[in-house]
Amino acid sequence: MKLAMMASGVGSIVEPDELRSLGFDAVQMFFGSGPDGDREDPPVAEIDAFLRQTDVALAAMTLHVDLVAAGGAVQADVARAIRCIEKTAALEGRFGDHETPVLIWHPSAYPDGPEVDDRRVFDGLCRALAAVAEAAEHAGVRVAVEITRSGSIGSAESFLRLKDVVACDALGVCIDAANFTPDRTPLERAVRMLGPHTIIAHGKDVRFDPTGLVADYGPIESGTLDVLAYLRALQADAPVPYFVLEYYHDRQELLRARDIVNHSLTLIRR
Repeated sequence: MKLAMMASGVGSIVEPDELRSLGFDAVQMFFGSGPDGDREDPPVAEIDAFLRQTDVALAAMTLHVDLVAAGGAVQADVARAIRCIEKTAALEGRFGDHETPVLIWHPSAYPDGPEVDDRRVFDGLCRALAAVAEAAEHAGVRVAVEITRSGSIGSAESFLRLKDVVACDALGVCIDAANFTPDRTPLERAVRMLGPHTIIAHGKDVRFDPTGLVADYGPIESGTLDVLAYLRALQADAPVPYFVLEYYHDRQELLRARDIVNHSLTLIRR
């Protein structure tokens, strides 16, 4: 498991030429959000220039798009996801220790309103992801669903239910324990359940308010997540090429998170 960071912090939190010396082997980059984000997508030449400057691999590309609404699948979003799969496939060879290019799909909030039909949402999501997964399989790309407690896939159980329908090897998971545990499923069980489908992992923390709702997210060891237990579970049941740090606000927070992860991994290996 190698450390990675979000590309958005390069140049503002750390300098491009110091990533390797700081212990980071990869960066996660982003396509433009939403169905009309194509003009915000970084071209291949720009991504290549960034990777050469930083001398690191590409941990994953990322897409924020709904795919589903109250009435079912959103075809414009599905088409957008497929275009991003094709753009991810064009980056083959940049993904370091991944065997294939990786696109993380980050769902937006679960559809809301009086017209919501949960069965229609689930069926629409299955249809949308079946089309996305088929395109990914054909392009040689793996799609990692980032489970989020407020999103259309909000727990380990909901992903596995979806995976039963969309039985495609190209469809897997981006585990971010702070996004969906421990309020849905105990941490170790969630990682164990998702292990065979896990492609990449994120590292951040979460704090809850007295009602049990999320108060905020932050860097590792700023909240309630048992980081050592999380990393131990990943090593045992879901070994991943890259562990991507996020939700740091400055250099000190980033490097502290790095040190905590490295110390925890040292303890685990003993």
